[in-house]
Amino acid sequence: MQVRDLDADVQERLRKAAAQEGLSLSAFLRRELTELARDLEVRERAGQETTLQAMLGGPLPGLDHISTLEIVDIIHEGRSERL
Repeated sequence: MQVRDLDADVQERLRKAAAQEGLSLSAFLRRELTELARDLEVRERAGQETTLQAMLGGPLPGLDHISTLEIVDIIHEGRSERL
């Protein structure tokens, strides 16, 4: 799988997050994408919308300048801080 045109700042954040957990970037992304796929499967079984916007609870006023990947990264950072 390849992701084209990924913002360099986003890529660096992902590398840092992976390093903080002692994982390679590939292992980190594999784990995160697997978790996302499980979440999507649960939502599909429940008959809910599976768009990322629906997963995030709809439009987020005032956050339109932040990319989806940045939002996901922030969520994961917060999750790791709670562990």
